[in-house]
Amino acid sequence: MSNKTENINLKEINRIKVEILANGINYDDAFIVQYNQDETTLQKRRAYGNSDEVIRSNVKVPQEIVLPGNIVVATNQRSSSSWNLDYKDGKYIVHDNETVLNVNFPVQPKFYDYYNSEKVKLDQLITLYGGSTLGVFSPGTCYFWGKKLECKFCSLQPTRAQLSNHKIFIEPDKVVEATQLALTDKTNEIKHFLLNGGTISDYDKGFKKHLAILEAVNNSGILNEVPMHLISMPPKDLTLFKELARLEATIAMDIEVFDPELFNDICPGKSKDYGRENFIHALTVAVDYMGEGNVYCGFVAGLEPIDSFIEGLYFMADKGVVPAVNIFHNDPESQFKNHSRPSIEYINEVGKHMAIIYKKYNYKPFLEGSGRNAVDTEAYRQLF
Repeated sequence: MSNKTENINLKEINRIKVEILANGINYDDAFIVQYNQDETTLQKRRAYGNSDEVIRSNVKVPQEIVLPGNIVVATNQRSSSSWNLDYKDGKYIVHDNETVLNVNFPVQPKFYDYYNSEKVKLDQLITLYGGSTLGVFSPGTCYFWGKKLECKFCSLQPTRAQLSNHKIFIEPDKVVEATQLALTDKTNEIKHFLLNGGTISDYDKGFKKHLAILEAVNNSGILNEVPMHLISMPPKDLTLFKELARLEATIAMDIEVFDPELFNDICPGKSKDYGRENFIHALTVAVDYMGEGNVYCGFVAGLEPIDSFIEGLYFMADKGVVPAVNIFHNDPESQFKNHSRPSIEYINEVGKHMAIIYKKYNYKPFLEGSGRNAVDTEAYRQLF
């Protein structure tokens, strides 16, 4: 297959993405050698979790692959996968011994080697996600881990302790400075700014800290037309959504699992500390303040029966909330390290219904084009 968009069948490329999401990917030796010699290729960073079965010490691997048609897919390494990354005849390819496809990778940004005014390296403050999103994770923690009530699919705490050099707390002025410096680097086209807000015990205090960062970035004027997005737990004081609406940012609040009993079991912190009904109420109130299509609810596909999952997608869509879907990957350091991944058929069913929802409600994906573990952009493009 060619990498030229006019010569490719995008539905076929999406089929390959789905297979890689379902089964993971592996690396041939020739790929590892070339990728590590290539100074332009992006090194995987693990700010939120680790999805790789095997981590080779001091070996650079990619965090995502850019398939033809600018379809981005995560590299969740699995030794058993039939899909492999290789390097042949001067080209990077992905193959399963039958299908061979030329691929590209996001370019390592120069700003990772920049320093701020306090001599802190920018790669500790800000990251490139999906090849087109500037991401800040602050606070880089979730207090559910301290209470042993973390979501069972999450590997945040062990990953941050072992594999990440990111700062835990980043003040608004430091976010502005880092973002401004990063935007001077034109290596990659930046299309989104994302604040991934970690969770502290006081939801309102945490949400106000997120607002302070977004306010500072917005007031600085450095983003120009780049939209702002927030991932956060909902506050208890729902009038705080009014401030977020004023900043014209979108928000994703992730219920993860729709089935009530499975939600209680898989997300015990969110269930016990906030509550499913309160969570749903917060989403609908956010729509009242921010408008339909500006509030997203994150789901993890593959943790519940397909019928209840699809029910959850339409339930949210009918309330003006855009469902946002990540495909489950069983992180080795999570409680669900041995949990099965969703089948190709499951993912395709999710994609089919997401495509219907996008068309029916005229919604747009969260972080369009950057979702390496998601099929939202592909569903939006009607590739299912």
